[in-house]
Amino acid sequence: MKRESFQIIFTLFILFSSTCLTSKEYAFISDIHIIGNQKTRDYIILRELPFKRGDIVDISRLEDMMEQGRNNVRNLSLFNFVYITQLTEIDEFSSKYKNVEIVISVDERWYHWPVMGITLEERNLSSWLKDPQWNKVTAETGYKLMNLAGRNQTVNALFIFGHNKGFRFKYSNITLDKKGRHFFDFAILRRYSRRENILSILDKPEYLYSDSSFLTSNYRASITYTYRPRLRVRNKISLDYEYTSLDKAVLANNRKFWGDDKTERSAFTFTYGITFDQRDDIQYPLNGYYMSYQVKGYTSSDMSILYAQLKGDMQYYQGIFNRANISARFQWGLSAKNVEGYIFDRAFGYDDVSMRGYEFYVADGQHYAVISPTFRYVILPTSVYYLKFLRFLPKFNRVHMTIYGKSFFDAGYVYHKYPNSSNTLSNKLLMSCGLGLDIVTYYDITFSLDYSFNQLRRPGLFISLKAPIQ
Repeated sequence: MKRESFQIIFTLFILFSSTCLTSKEYAFISDIHIIGNQKTRDYIILRELPFKRGDIVDISRLEDMMEQGRNNVRNLSLFNFVYITQLTEIDEFSSKYKNVEIVISVDERWYHWPVMGITLEERNLSSWLKDPQWNKVTAETGYKLMNLAGRNQTVNALFIFGHNKGFRFKYSNITLDKKGRHFFDFAILRRYSRRENILSILDKPEYLYSDSSFLTSNYRASITYTYRPRLRVRNKISLDYEYTSLDKAVLANNRKFWGDDKTERSAFTFTYGITFDQRDDIQYPLNGYYMSYQVKGYTSSDMSILYAQLKGDMQYYQGIFNRANISARFQWGLSAKNVEGYIFDRAFGYDDVSMRGYEFYVADGQHYAVISPTFRYVILPTSVYYLKFLRFLPKFNRVHMTIYGKSFFDAGYVYHKYPNSSNTLSNKLLMSCGLGLDIVTYYDITFSLDYSFNQLRRPGLFISLKAPIQ
């Protein structure tokens, strides 16, 4: 009796499974058409899609796959607008399969950008206006060429002259294969500077200036190899060589500036990083997550100076109801070294690690952690505007804009084994909160307007221009 019951149940299970399998509908992707890519090569777009010509996919998953593909293409930062649609034709010989043609429409950006900038080498504009000296002006001029030859490669060339001198050249995202798994970057830098951040005092960076000589002279060359085994996973390996000479005035003002009393140093830096990027939009994510982990090692050529750092960046984004979104970012870093050196202890307020409400301050230390939860609400949904006065510039006359209101809370901690008595932000819990507006528009431009409160009881209004994390 038990055996007969088992046979009946097993037979019913097989029949049910067969019915479910045969009732599914599938899409046969017969072709993929790309419209609007006058410069960008087709394979640059096609390799970002989670499907290809000839694939058979569950038709219930096709919309999600198209949305993922649109996000991937948009995150190339090559297009202002990306649309993906499908044309479906039922196979006359089978109701189970449908022929589907995918249509991708893109609006290419402007890829040629002249670079010009002027920096007044004084503590602030008011100081310079009291005694305007044109020999204390640094000018930068150059060119940034994106999407070179339609292959999503970028060339940056910048010349620096005036008070400070030098040049920078970088050729990035050189594709080594059409599948987009292997990339190569290289960069060179030559820099002479009469201005150097030599230490922090009263929780602010302190700069040393010189009119008679260059405080630092620096050569640097770097190569980077990137391996992308999957669309949203990247492994990066970088090797940097750097030669720096210091003016004696730097060490006279801070003998612990870089770990020893020598005025010249050759050094190597090795960096390995891995990222998992599942964000829907790198410019302004609303859903998904991002994880980045990096290990860095630094050594002088004679190995008398050793430094190592391990750091991470984790982000999470989630819509909670119509127009509302929450996010959280957690950054942390651990380091070790065999000497005391200011350049190795830069934590909050340097590079990409910061706390809102502490924009004017820095916190030094060997280890740090900061968490930044944020609530956002859409005030103005994405709208597209046509600028008639720019009708002669088709790359600029169609602007999209979204406005978000937000509230935020930041908390962080920096551990410093050798704190400076004039600085108070290390070795204590730091907190801040505030309200703000984010204006998201084309060419990866995000304007942020924040009014923040910190525990120093110095609230402030801060305006910033944010770049996407890639």
